[in-house]
Amino acid sequence: MWSLKIKRFSAKKRIFCFLMALICVASASIPYSISAFAQDKSLEELNNRYEEIEKEIQENQEKLDEVEQDIKTNEQKLNQLNKQIDSIEEQIDLLDKSIGILNGDIDDLQYDIDLTTKDINKINAQIAEIEAQMVSTENLMVETKELLLARIRENYMSGGSGSTLELLLTSGDISSFFARKELVTRVSENDNELIAELSEKLVQLNELQKESEAQKAALEGKRTELDTQMVSLTDKQDDLESNMSAQQKKKNNVTDKKDEVKYLLDDLDKDSDAYKAAIKRQEAERAALEAEIEAVIKSQGSTENDVPDEEYNNDGEMMWPVKGKTTVTAGYPSYPNGGAHWGIDICVVGASGGTRDSNGKSYSYGEPFYAAQGGEVILAYNDGNWNSGFGNYCIIDHGDGKHTLYAHAKRLFVSKGDIVQKGEKIGEIGDTGNTTGPHLHFEVRIKKSDGSVSRVNPLNYVSKP
Repeated sequence: MWSLKIKRFSAKKRIFCFLMALICVASASIPYSISAFAQDKSLEELNNRYEEIEKEIQENQEKLDEVEQDIKTNEQKLNQLNKQIDSIEEQIDLLDKSIGILNGDIDDLQYDIDLTTKDINKINAQIAEIEAQMVSTENLMVETKELLLARIRENYMSGGSGSTLELLLTSGDISSFFARKELVTRVSENDNELIAELSEKLVQLNELQKESEAQKAALEGKRTELDTQMVSLTDKQDDLESNMSAQQKKKNNVTDKKDEVKYLLDDLDKDSDAYKAAIKRQEAERAALEAEIEAVIKSQGSTENDVPDEEYNNDGEMMWPVKGKTTVTAGYPSYPNGGAHWGIDICVVGASGGTRDSNGKSYSYGEPFYAAQGGEVILAYNDGNWNSGFGNYCIIDHGDGKHTLYAHAKRLFVSKGDIVQKGEKIGEIGDTGNTTGPHLHFEVRIKKSDGSVSRVNPLNYVSKP
C-alpha cells in the first residue's frame, strides 16, 4: 500500500514542479516596464499639446474680447468663436485619450496583480498540502517504529530462538506452520522497507517545501513590484480625474460658445460667405453625429429579424412619446426651409393651440416624455452639453431592429444599459443642443438584416393622439 502512495506522490511532485515552472515563466514575462515607458511618453506628448492649445485659447480670447468692442464685426466674432470651439474640443479629446490610456494601463496591471495573487494562493495551498503530508508521514514513522520495537520486545520476552518451535506447536498442521512463519518474516521485512520509504518521502517533502517557499517569495516580490506600479498609475489617474470638473466646464464653455454662434447666425446675412461657412460647419458636425449613432446601432443594435427579449414586453405597436395635446412643428424628412430633418419635432400646446402662453413661456419645457416601446437604452448623453446639436439625448433598441431616438431633453431619467418599458417616463422636454425652442426631437431608425441602418418617417410607426 505504501509503495503505491510513494508512486502517486512522485507523480504529484512532477506535476507540481511543472506548475512552478509555468508560474515562473508567466511572472517573468510581464513586459510592463517597456510599455509603461512608451505610454508615459505618449501621455507627456498629450499633455504638452494640451498646454499649447491652452495658450492658443487665451490668445483667441483676447482677440475675441477686442472684436466684441465693435458691433460691426459679427463675422470676425464668429470666426474667433469657431476657433475657440475647435481648440477647446481638441483639449477635451486630449483629456479623454489620456484618461483612456491610464485606465487601460491600470486594467492590464490589475489583471497581472490578480493573476500573480492567484498563483500565490495556489502555492500556499500546495505548501499546506505538503506540510500536512509531512506531519502524517512523521506520525506514521513513529507508529511504525513503536510497533516494530514492540514486536522485537515480544519476541525477546518469548525466548526469541524458540519462536519457530512455538509456531510449530501452536499450528494445527504443517501448511499452517509454514504460512505463519512466512507472515512473520514478511512483517519484519515490510517494517524495514516502510521505514526506508517514509524516510525517503520526508526528504522529498522537505525539498518540495523549500522549492515552494522560494517560488512564493519570488512571486510575492513580483506582486510588491506590481503594487508599487499600480500606486504610481493610480496617482496619475487621480491627477487626470481631478481635472474632470475642469473638463466639464470646458464642455459647458463649448456649449455656451455654440449658443453664441447660433444667435450670431440670426444676425448674419444669409447670403454671406460667413453664414454659408457656418451652416456647412454645422452640417459636418451633424454628419459626424449621424456616423457615430449609425456605428452604435450597427455594432450593438438588434436587426429586423430578431425576436425582442421577453423583458422588453414589446407588443409590436409604438405609442406617441408625449402625452396630452401636442403638435408637430417640424416633420420628416426636412424643415420648412428645406434643410434635412430625419425626425419629427413634438411640442406641447395650450388650449388655444399655441406652443407658448401669453407670457411667452413654453408649454413644452419640463414636460415628461415616454418610451414609445419597451427595450434597452444603448446610447445616452445627459450632461447638458451641445453633443453635436442633439443636447441631452438617448437611443432605445426595441429588440426587433427598430430604434427610437429622443433629443434636446432638459434631462434624462435613463442611462446606457437600462431596460425600459413601453410608456415609462424617460426624460423631460428641454432645449439643450441646437434648437429654436423647447421640443422633443423624435426619430425611428431601422437596422436591416444586411446590417444597414435607415432613418424612416416616425409617423409610419406612431400616431398623434
